[in-house]
Amino acid sequence: MPGRLIHASTRRLDVKVRCCTLARTGRRQATSNQMTALKSAHFLNGLALGRWASVLAAVVLCGWSAANAKPPHLASHGSATQLMVNDKPYLIVGGQVHNSSSGSPEFFERTVSKLAQLHANTVFAPVTWELLEPAEGRYDFSQLEYMVRTARKHRVKLVVLWFGSWKNGVSQYAPAWVRKDTARFPRSHDSNGRPMSALSTLGQQSREADKVAFTAMMKHLRKIDERENTVILVQVQNEVGLFESRDQRPEAKAAFAEQVPAALMTYLAANKGRLAPHLDALWQRNGRKAHGSWTEVFGTTKDSDEVFMAWHYASYINDIAAAGQSAYKLPMYVNAWLAGDDEPGKFPSGGPVHRVLDVWKAAAPAISICAPDIYANNFKEVAAAYHRADNPLFIPETHADVWFKPTAVDQHQAARNVFWAFAQHDAISFAPFGLEGQAVDGPIARSFKLVSQLRPLILEFQGTGRMVGLLQTEEPKTIQEGVKEVSGAQASQEVAIGGYTAHVSYSPVSADDRAYGLIINTAPDEFLIAGDGLVVKFSAKQREVGFAEIWEQLFVNGKWVNGRRLNGDQTNQGSTAQIPFWRWDSFDASTGPRVIKVKLFSQ
Repeated sequence: MPGRLIHASTRRLDVKVRCCTLARTGRRQATSNQMTALKSAHFLNGLALGRWASVLAAVVLCGWSAANAKPPHLASHGSATQLMVNDKPYLIVGGQVHNSSSGSPEFFERTVSKLAQLHANTVFAPVTWELLEPAEGRYDFSQLEYMVRTARKHRVKLVVLWFGSWKNGVSQYAPAWVRKDTARFPRSHDSNGRPMSALSTLGQQSREADKVAFTAMMKHLRKIDERENTVILVQVQNEVGLFESRDQRPEAKAAFAEQVPAALMTYLAANKGRLAPHLDALWQRNGRKAHGSWTEVFGTTKDSDEVFMAWHYASYINDIAAAGQSAYKLPMYVNAWLAGDDEPGKFPSGGPVHRVLDVWKAAAPAISICAPDIYANNFKEVAAAYHRADNPLFIPETHADVWFKPTAVDQHQAARNVFWAFAQHDAISFAPFGLEGQAVDGPIARSFKLVSQLRPLILEFQGTGRMVGLLQTEEPKTIQEGVKEVSGAQASQEVAIGGYTAHVSYSPVSADDRAYGLIINTAPDEFLIAGDGLVVKFSAKQREVGFAEIWEQLFVNGKWVNGRRLNGDQTNQGSTAQIPFWRWDSFDASTGPRVIKVKLFSQ
């Protein structure tokens, strides 16, 4: 009997050991204290207690690892901000699934399998309030659980999108028991005083109900995933804002007549000269008052309405995010339906668009990142606007499907923009929307494969000033072509890097494509160039510069190695580094982005 008891206990410990062994994958190596535990186990082995000792030592190791490992978090790397997962920098080469793709285990399995084939390492997918809490106070975590299981199966990470009070400016993902009870959970009103399909930001019971549900989800997520870190970030709501310039329900009108919160006025004063230009101009135009009502400080236009709505959306969401982080501290962000040139209300008024980004920073300290959903053609401008010292660039959505952009030039934008985001703006994430609809051998898949192979180098050189992005765009000016004016594609770009000037001529293979890539200064006089449609020369002040070596780079067994030594036609007789190497060679025709390594000499 005692022997059977010991055997049963040992089996239970063995199960714990196996769980710990799985959980500690990718964690830091054993510390000196862990090694002490192992040595103790070997000592006990000599006392004929080897099995117990080995089991106990393994349990100690797992416990130590869990205690020491931090949950995913943001950290500085030079001038960049990076996401840390298992205490290592992590670059999100991801994809956001369609809204209903996580609505069943079977469909989500198919979707994640496809994203993994497209070389995505991270899946963005919704967890919805209506499924999590179908009846008030009764929680069903099955959607979250099968999403986590599926991500682990396919060895990808997961970003949870909380579709709670709002998704795309309306409240269709709130449970039916919330949407039906408009007395308890009030709606916003339009300019005619009619209820809208969006919960009001001033509904305290709506805020509290969302907060309770979100916190329950975060508690459960911690319970099932704290060791594995499958879920690495959480998006709180989705593309919030109101399709009116301002909520017109009586409570909202009364709030609009009140004083601007002191916290916002303090933020504006402390950041004078660093505010987004639109907000700064709005404040300046009305005399840069230190206090006053919303109209006194920001004027009587719809722009003032937008600032008011931004404060109330941000405050509402901050309350929910802070409560969730008290249960499980993961980085949280919000995403923006961009304004373009429209007036507030034609896009969701109050969302985290660039012009009111500072309002969100003041009202929502629990939100680490305000992220743009980029579907317009001004990718460079939007990326630059959202890349700030207090806001790393994070792209949770951008177009991938041809139904967003019908032209051949436009449909390949994501394949090109990913290089610009990571190399030029130290982005944490790049995730096209509806990625599962892309071909596994298409342009996005080829770019994602190469970026995934370059990921360690990109992470190493982010924030160092030794990496630049390359992206051919349409020139803002027009060129005269007979009686017709047409936009012209950018012909070249010059960038300073590593003590040299790189002169990049853009030469895409097809008229329907555009050139793209990156340059990394890997060592003195050495550069790695990746991309497509590039012809590169280098110069330096008061020095003649030449190519000492140009090597094709191949990715073999997880490492970059030299392929062919390139010269002659493939380097324009030694005068340029170019991708493709020689476009007239049908045997070596380019099938997408490639990598070369060059070494320079100067005299």
